[in-house]
Amino acid sequence: MPVSRYPSGLAMGGGRSGATSSGVVGALRFSFDPTSSAQVLLGYLPAGAVPVDVLGYGGTTGGTNPTVDIGTAGDDDGIANELDADATGTSAAAAAKIGVLLNTQFTTRTAVYGKVGGSAGTGGTMKGAILYIVEDV
Repeated sequence: MPVSRYPSGLAMGGGRSGATSSGVVGALRFSFDPTSSAQVLLGYLPAGAVPVDVLGYGGTTGGTNPTVDIGTAGDDDGIANELDADATGTSAAAAAKIGVLLNTQFTTRTAVYGKVGGSAGTGGTMKGAILYIVEDV
């Protein structure tokens, strides 16, 4: 099935619908080696992106309560700090594991990275998604 792409953004509602015009929530899906002490590129958020949460699907094995950090080149735990890496359905916002960049608008296309947190696992693949909205820049 083909994928439709809208590089200038997408909004729903407004106009004839009578609903308030609203943006949509995007998800930057990722998977990476949760034992890496070096930052691993997860993908890019578009200009205008405001990350609102990080969902962890788990996948890390071994260790005692393993965690990961999600952030940018300049702040490696700026989006999620010490996110539980072996549990499924983990929300950084709900677990109060947020970084200082969560709910902050990025004015340029921004690379997002993941790396081991303060408590390392011994293997596996950490999977998850960064949820974000896009505001006009």
